[in-house]
Amino acid sequence: MAHAPRSQVSPRTVWTVGLNVLGMLALLMLLRAASGVLSWVLVALFLALAAHPLVAWMERRGLRRGMSVGLVFLSALGGMAALLTTFVPMMVEQARALVEAAPGYLESMRHWEWLQRLDERYGVFERMAAELRQRLPGAAMPVLGVVTGLLHRLAAFITIMVLAAFFLAFGKDLFDKALLWVPPRKREHTRKLASRMNRTVGRYVAGSFLISLIGGGVTTVTLLLLDVPYFLPLGLAMAVLGLIPFIGAFLGGMLVVGTTFASAGTRAGVITLIVFLVYQQVENHLLQPFIQRRTLHMNPLLIALAMLVGTAFAGVLGALLALPVAGAVQVVAQDRLARRQELWRISGEQENSLMGSPPPTASDGESPEARH
Repeated sequence: MAHAPRSQVSPRTVWTVGLNVLGMLALLMLLRAASGVLSWVLVALFLALAAHPLVAWMERRGLRRGMSVGLVFLSALGGMAALLTTFVPMMVEQARALVEAAPGYLESMRHWEWLQRLDERYGVFERMAAELRQRLPGAAMPVLGVVTGLLHRLAAFITIMVLAAFFLAFGKDLFDKALLWVPPRKREHTRKLASRMNRTVGRYVAGSFLISLIGGGVTTVTLLLLDVPYFLPLGLAMAVLGLIPFIGAFLGGMLVVGTTFASAGTRAGVITLIVFLVYQQVENHLLQPFIQRRTLHMNPLLIALAMLVGTAFAGVLGALLALPVAGAVQVVAQDRLARRQELWRISGEQENSLMGSPPPTASDGESPEARH
């Protein structure tokens, strides 16, 4: 009597796979439940990476790391206090006025000929006006959550700042302790790889902050000189959107130029458009190559994919953090590729040596047949 073939999958394997799947599901549920806290940690890490080049510069000038971190931390708090006491009240008032006036601006833009043709085909204005009337008047505060949210979420702000300071002050010591879990023969390589990741990503984040601030400053000054009544919130929007690669500057430019046309007239709108186009050329051909010359060098397709994944997972915050995370992954991938290519080279040399030397050739005009 033939026996049925015995299964090669043991109960232990089934239990192991099942427990691993349950563990992954539990981890995902935990991450989802702690998404608020994790967002604070990610923002704090983002700020720490942005401040790291300044702290390193102070250390090279002879200041201790704790003193350097303290100076940066106090300077940031002083800057935020100045903003809260001077610009924020004016910005909130301008933002509320802009939100309330937005439906009227859309109605006035209906008379533009090329927009009329677009509206006749897709009904864009009706949908946008209805959405603005329904949502924006009650959403003035979330629109400026980066600034005015500090007034209502002081605990979150303090937590993020303290975490950023801790990342700067104690991150290196914590990393050194974590290296003890790495095999001794791999510690030096791991240290160099982490230093390379920190240097590359940190410079990119700091450069992005600097370029976005320059873009926001140029926008604010231009709109102020043109007597646009909403120069502060529009400048802030341009600075924040400027942190998003590729589409951020385009979206910010559309918002700024469109609002200027609607609120200050055609002349101011045309001037703003010209200033925006000229600044984009300066940023793309001067600021970006000069400030970001030693940072990420990533394929545009990979940048787009990383931003799509980051946006899908965490919205705007994910879009802001996608490229630094992708840059760190790229550093690891490049290191793994270099090591693998070295192994391939050594393996190829060993194979060639095992194959032996080529057969002897005839010399002194003697043919192989003559030697026989």
